[in-house]
Amino acid sequence: MANTARKPASHLRIAQTNDPAPTPAAPPAAILIDDPKAPEFFASACCGFSIGQGNVTLTFETARCNHFDPNSTMSRVVVGRIVLPVQAAQALVLQLNSALQQSGLSPSQAVTAGMVVQ
Repeated sequence: MANTARKPASHLRIAQTNDPAPTPAAPPAAILIDDPKAPEFFASACCGFSIGQGNVTLTFETARCNHFDPNSTMSRVVVGRIVLPVQAAQALVLQLNSALQQSGLSPSQAVTAGMVVQ
């Protein structure tokens, strides 16, 4: 009869690696679809903003007059608002500042040259 006794488990080796645990894959980024029919508006200024409940609200204005009144003066009219989560507003500031600097329109240089917020 053949010896079928099992060898002790001490002869088995457990593979050890120094590799860290695999990091979970980031979800794929959402695809941006550029809608040519998306609304667009012109604003001559950002007349105010507020921060609350985790959002930043930007209010935009432009100058308008009443063409039916010959004595009409220009009025500042609110033309739209944009509400962004705080993180999106921070990203917008960084991206806009970077784009302006790359175009030679640095906001910090404008302030140094005397530009004031109105």
